[in-house]
Amino acid sequence: MEKKPISKALSTFFGVGDMGFGLMTAVEMYFFVFFLTNVAKFPLATVALIGSVTSIGDALLSPFYGAVIDGIKPMKWGKYRSWLLICPPLVVILYMFQFTKIGGDGLGAIIVTLGFILSHVAWNIPWVANIALIPMLSSTPAERGLLSSRRATWGAVAGIIFSYTGANLAALYGRVTGNEVLGYTLLAGTFAFIMMLGYWAHFKMTDGYEETGVQSSASQKAKPRLSLPQMLKMAATNHYLIVLLFGDLMRYMASFIMTAAAAYYFTYVAKNPALFATYLLLASIARLVGSYVAAPLTRKFSNRGVSIAALVLSGVLLVLAKVVGYNVLLFFIAIMSAGIFTGILGASMVALYSDVSVYSEWQTGQPASAWIMGLMTLSLKIAVISRGTVIPFVLATAGFVATADPATASKALTDGVINVFVLIPAIFMLLSAVILGFGYRLTSEKLDGFEREIAERKSSAVS
Repeated sequence: MEKKPISKALSTFFGVGDMGFGLMTAVEMYFFVFFLTNVAKFPLATVALIGSVTSIGDALLSPFYGAVIDGIKPMKWGKYRSWLLICPPLVVILYMFQFTKIGGDGLGAIIVTLGFILSHVAWNIPWVANIALIPMLSSTPAERGLLSSRRATWGAVAGIIFSYTGANLAALYGRVTGNEVLGYTLLAGTFAFIMMLGYWAHFKMTDGYEETGVQSSASQKAKPRLSLPQMLKMAATNHYLIVLLFGDLMRYMASFIMTAAAAYYFTYVAKNPALFATYLLLASIARLVGSYVAAPLTRKFSNRGVSIAALVLSGVLLVLAKVVGYNVLLFFIAIMSAGIFTGILGASMVALYSDVSVYSEWQTGQPASAWIMGLMTLSLKIAVISRGTVIPFVLATAGFVATADPATASKALTDGVINVFVLIPAIFMLLSAVILGFGYRLTSEKLDGFEREIAERKSSAVS
């Protein structure tokens, strides 16, 4: 099946589903623990148990979503597009149960936990299918960079929208219904519904780009579907994938540590917690700018080159933020500048995974974009778990105690807060740049050759 040129709709609107996905997941990121403790009023021990079970379950399942997509028979609308159609409605229902308090603490905790795990299964499969569309739709590294950029741009828009609507909409729903718990239930359902509409838009605009289930079955008669051992071998023998996973883990560590540590800076160093909301808004705008300019940059300099440069520059700017950490204005300038390069990385690193999936198909003769690209969640989940040890360790070393008065915080404590907010993430960013610089040598020229050879193989197989 010859690839269609990327349409104007795809080059402009591919990513509206990711905007909806970003809005939906922001409810969990910012409000889940708050909901459990302050709204549903579960005991702290129950909250800890919910958090442990859900995070471990989510991490254990994360590597296998791509295997499900690549390992089973394609459905009516194609291997990837079908999941964008059938899974999102399930997410809307299941995700709402994650923000409920039904019955007593025990039953309520079970329902919340099941809602969390099942909704994540239902949303991770179409998320992986969605990113696996990038190498399927594109014919060149530049096109993969463009689609990754658009996806990241729309995702950054979600952060801006949520900063204005998230808490306000939950409060509005709570007032209208007279039930604070239901307010968060409806908030989760609203943004999950927007995600569903966005993924359905992706399904519509990719019509005609992927073989249908019938076409795929016919073309694959002589080539059996991949088994799990084959997929595991495919990943283990892909040098570029392994390097990319380690490099991406460092990037995610930097990002998640900054997200979790930001509030400490504005409380203990700037001594102005109200600036935190301004920081969130400006950081979202910086990421939006970065993700938008990623497309022309990757087209001119390659996905690899832009990723390494962005990692180095973001690391250097975060080191500069450490130097000017006590000057709030200069600190804002440095950290927002770093945020632009973080936005670039949100696009260019995804494009690297799509490049790796092309290499994998050339290396093995088997397409497995969902499996290869879905493995990026492995780095993400490990980083989420790891950040929980880094931040408490650094703060404890600096002498942090929860009862500390921000107005009289010691120099050791404020130095420690600045270090955990920007210096440690800078180190992780620079480590990522070193890993990719020395280990990831998949250039645009090599990829062009791989894609020509893949096309020739397919042409020969048809004839």
